[in-house]
Amino acid sequence: MLLGILGFFTLMAAIQTVVLEVTGRPAVLSALVLLLLVVCLGITWRARRRLDL
Repeated sequence: MLLGILGFFTLMAAIQTVVLEVTGRPAVLSALVLLLLVVCLGITWRARRRLDL
């Protein structure tokens, strides 16, 4: 369940970052949030694979 929630919010943050970049608006904060979410998603994914759930 945690993996799905993190995946959803990571996707939404990626879309928001792309939209901000394409429109020329500042996207630094959005990119940092995206980085944090991707790292958390990767850690969760590895933990789930390691525990074989």
